[in-house]
This record gives sequence, C-alpha cells and structure tokens, in this order.
Amino acid sequence: MHPTAANNTRYFVNIISTIRPKRSDDDASAKQGLLSFINGLEEYPQQLQEFQQQCRELLVSSDVQQLFADGNDVFGSENLLEQLLKDVKYSILPPLVKEDALSNKIRQIFSHKKDYRWVLAVPDEYWCRLLLLSGIDNSFVKQQLQQQILNATAILSYKMAALGLDDEFTKRFMVEGELMSPFLEQNKEVGHYLELYEKTETDRHEAVHTNHHIIVLLNQCLSSIQTIRKKAPEHGTSLKQSYLLNKIESNISQMKILLDILDDDGFDLPRLVAYLKQVVYNENNRYSIRHTLSKNIGSLAYQIAEHKGVTGEHYITSQKEEFIHHFKAAFGGGFIITLMVFLKIGASSFPITDFWKAVCYSIIYASGFVVIHLLGGTVATKQPAMTASALARELDKGKNGKYNLQSIALLMSQVSRSQIIAVVGNLIAVFPATLLVALLLDMVFDFQVTDAGHAWQYLQEIHPLYSLSAWYGAIAGFYLFLSGIITGYFDNAVVYSSIPERIRRHPKWVKVLGERRLARLADYLEHNLGAVMGNIMIGIFLGTATFLGKVFGLPFDIRHVTISTGLFAVALETLSFAVGLKMLFGVLLGLFFIGLFNILSSFGFAFYVALKSRNIDTAQLWQLPLLLLKYFMKYPLDFFYPPKERRTEESVFAEKP
Repeated sequence: MHPTAANNTRYFVNIISTIRPKRSDDDASAKQGLLSFINGLEEYPQQLQEFQQQCRELLVSSDVQQLFADGNDVFGSENLLEQLLKDVKYSILPPLVKEDALSNKIRQIFSHKKDYRWVLAVPDEYWCRLLLLSGIDNSFVKQQLQQQILNATAILSYKMAALGLDDEFTKRFMVEGELMSPFLEQNKEVGHYLELYEKTETDRHEAVHTNHHIIVLLNQCLSSIQTIRKKAPEHGTSLKQSYLLNKIESNISQMKILLDILDDDGFDLPRLVAYLKQVVYNENNRYSIRHTLSKNIGSLAYQIAEHKGVTGEHYITSQKEEFIHHFKAAFGGGFIITLMVFLKIGASSFPITDFWKAVCYSIIYASGFVVIHLLGGTVATKQPAMTASALARELDKGKNGKYNLQSIALLMSQVSRSQIIAVVGNLIAVFPATLLVALLLDMVFDFQVTDAGHAWQYLQEIHPLYSLSAWYGAIAGFYLFLSGIITGYFDNAVVYSSIPERIRRHPKWVKVLGERRLARLADYLEHNLGAVMGNIMIGIFLGTATFLGKVFGLPFDIRHVTISTGLFAVALETLSFAVGLKMLFGVLLGLFFIGLFNILSSFGFAFYVALKSRNIDTAQLWQLPLLLLKYFMKYPLDFFYPPKERRTEESVFAEKP
C-alpha cells in the first residue's frame, strides 16, 4: 500500500478506536462517542477540513468498483456448499486482497470482529450527520468515481440477469411459454441507461427517467422474491433457493445505491447509511461459517417450522370432544409402547455386541412409533416440538406490530391440557398393561420377563439420585425436537420436489400397481411421508443413544417417560413389589422429572427455532408468564380440562370495574 494511502487508512482507524466502546454491546457509549466526534467537527473548522480532505482521499485512492460489484457480496459463490467450503478454507488461510480495495480498507478500519454490533446499534441519524460533514456529494463522486460506478452497475445487472435465469426462478415466471422476468428486463434497461448516461446533456435527461424506471423494475424483482417466499408453504423451498434469494436481495440493495449515486437529485442518506452498515456487518462476518449457515438455513427453517406448525394444530384441543379423542389416541398409543417395552427387554438379553443391540433397539423403537402413527395413536412427548411451531405461527401474525399475548396465553392453556391428557393417556395404558402382562406371564407360564438384578438396574436408571435421569430426559427431548425438524423437512421436500405427482406418472409403477393404487400411494405419502420419516429417525436416535455414550465414554443416554414407566412396571412385578417406600418415592420423582424434561427440552428447542426462523422479536414476550399466571389463578382447571364455554380475552383478562 502506498505510504499516503496507509496514513489515510490509519487516520480513520484512530477515529474509530476513539468511538468504539469497550464492550461491543454498550450502545450508549457508542452513541456518545460518535456524537462527541460529530460535535468536535462542528465546533472546530480546522478539524472538519482535515476530516473532509481525508474522506476524499480515501475514496480517490480506493477501488470503489470492487466494493459494489462483488466486494460486499458475502454470498460470492454459486451455491451454498461452494460458499461453505470457501469459508472453511479462507478462515484458515485468508486470500490475498487488493490493498487499494475499499472493502479491504473498511475491514482495517472496523477491525474488531464485533464492531458491527455497535455500528448497527447507533441510530441512522447520527451516521447521516457524519456523512453530511464528510463533504462527499454527487458532484464529487461523478467527477472522481463515475466510471467505476458505471462499471459496477453493469456488472451487478448482468449478475442479476444470470441469477434470474436459474431454474429456481424461470419455472415460476413462465407465462404461456414465454419468459416474463423483471430480472431480464432490468438488464435491458440498465444497458440503455449506461449508453445514455455517457452521451450529451440532452440524453442525460432521458437517462434520469430510465434511472427511475430501473428502480421500479428492481422493486418488481423484490416483489417476485417475496412472492416466491410466500408460496413456499404451497410449493416448498430448498437451501439453493434460499441462497439465491439472499444473493439477489444483496445485489438489488447494491444496485439501488449505485443508481442513487448516479442520480442528480442527491444521495438518499438513510439508504446509503443502511448500506454502509451492511458493509461493516459483512466485512466483520466474511468467511464466517456460522453466518453463512444462519443466513441461508433460516429461510428453510421457516418452512420446516411452518409445516410443523400446521401439524401441531392437530395436537391442540379446544373442545371437549377433541379432548376425549386426544385421550383415546394417547391411550391406544400406550398399548403399542407396552409391546415395545417387552421387545426391548427381550433384545437386551441377546448374546450380541452393543452395536447390534443398538440396531435392534432402533428397529423396535422405529417400528413401534410408525405403527402408532399408522393406527392413529399418539406419543405424548412428540407433541411439544409440533405445538411450539403452532404457537410461533400465532406470534407470527403480529410480527409487524405488537403481539397479542393474551391470545397466545389462551392458546397455551389449550396446549397445556392437550399435553397433560396425552401424557396421562399414555401412562394409564402403559403402566397397567405392562404390569398385567408381566403378571400373567409369571402366573400362567411361570416366565419372568427379567431377573432381579436387571429389575433393580431399571429402578436405579430412573431414580434421580442413582443416575442422571433428568439430564438423559433432556437429551431424549432434544431428539424428539430433532425428529420434528426431520418431519418438517420431509413434508417440505414432498411439496418442493413434487414427489406425489412424480409417483403418479411413473411409467413402470403404473404398469405394476395400476393408476388407482398408485394414486392412493401418492396421496398417502403426500400427507404422511414426513411423519413416517420422523418416527423412523426418533427410533434410531433413541435406540443408538446408549451405544454412543459407551463408545465415547460420555454421560450420554436417553430416558423416555413412557418407556421408563413400562420398565418400572416390569421391575415391580419381578421384585414381587418388594420395593421400599424411599426407593418407590425416588423412582416416581424420577419419572416426573424425566417426563418434565422430555417436554421442556423438546418444546424449548422447537419454540426457539420457530421464533428465530421467523425473526420474531422476543423482547415483548416477558409479559407472557405474568398473563399465564393471571389466567391460571382465575381459571386453573382450564389448563387441565376444556371449559364448557370457550374462553375469550375479555372474559379472562378484563379488569373488574
């Protein structure tokens, strides 16, 4: 770097070091620091003159084209995998960069990795005041940087046209066989605009009109992106689509800034400030694997959570008939779990290695959960991951304003009684059924399901003082949440990949099964593939947990409240009920904690992901516990049993006169 340019960069580095707060989240100190600097410029003309001179020198000595054309594009690769590989490679050994690139200088000036936090926190009006004091206006930019700005505009326009021709978009813009895409139209207009801009003053007036028309086309591109995202629940989405949408939005933002600079009406300062903030954010997060994943997976996570939310609505009861039906479904599911308990105990006695035992357990669990789903039964602990997304969908309705927390509180009371009755339904079936079968086998066939040593082991594995049962319950809850994510993923994949329609049109399968049977198969997979795959995966997760804990020597295992209850029943029968009250109380307490952490862990992870995927502000949610307490104090039975009349916000939360 030229010595003069190095001194110029060092000047701004020193300024930022005086403004930068000691803690990146200290917004007040950042505001005060910038305000003090601005006041100093306004108070001392000589200091202001030097600042303006340094700002001009910074731009004149820099490659501005690189910043706008691709230097601010975090999504520089053609696909997400390529970008992630680049992030990994460059996080270890950064690439060579042009020393005069403006993006490189910005990275040096805002050198702390968390500078973006306080930069984003400082109000835009402060940064606007600073830009006004810089002395950089349209006339200066056009005199010194016009060709770079024009080149960057042309490059971005061609990039957007190329992205608009991707299959992710062309199949959505085909109208009667003809491609009608604003991504292509903007490129034509930009080409015409650049020709006019470099001609005579008369042509320059026409160029201004074209400039405004390009902005309209860019807004149409944004509308197209929003339309694609809105239709994602209907058509599905993918990581590639999410990546391309984010990439195009970034390019549109850059193009608007460039067109604004070329316009004769002056800078749109708020837009420019927003862009420069984004530049600092991107430079601080360049080659960040976490940033790339969170930015792109968020959109896919939203659709997965959306599908889960639709499923979760089936687990929320508001009327007595639904409540009873929910109990019956859970009660029926409990009998299948009883069978799973006996099969697991039988598999544990096989003379095989731990690995093959894990395989057997996985098959037993997966088959059992799938059968429960096929028969219309319910596993209580699978509900929280689904109902959490349904709650987030309710919050999503108020995303543009304040959330209706009273409505959420009413919905959570329905979730509470639905969850409780499902647990009760499972346990009422599992415990007596398991105990009765064990007694019959012992009395009629003189067959002990297990021996006394294993019976005591089952009790100790549940007891909170003899094992990490609560922690293992939380791990099981995380697995339940993960199975919900998988369910949503496959529900999304079925829609996005048009799997049902592809099955209906499969030529070989039509010959083998016939059109009617194939249509029924396609319809079934359309509505059930996600649930089946989710049940298979939770079976594999639960079946392999113990094996993984042994292999890695970690406190890693699972406790599932319904299965643990079944093992408790078998242990009681094996020991002829000769269990002391102290041990009995400890086991019952352990079952309570296992169930509690199954539910809290599953619900907590699912609710967090659902909120994050929607970018919902959680700051307002602190009042929700208070509303729930108020509701519970007034109508406590509503959290356990549906009321005769449907509760309304007015009847629950209205203050007495």
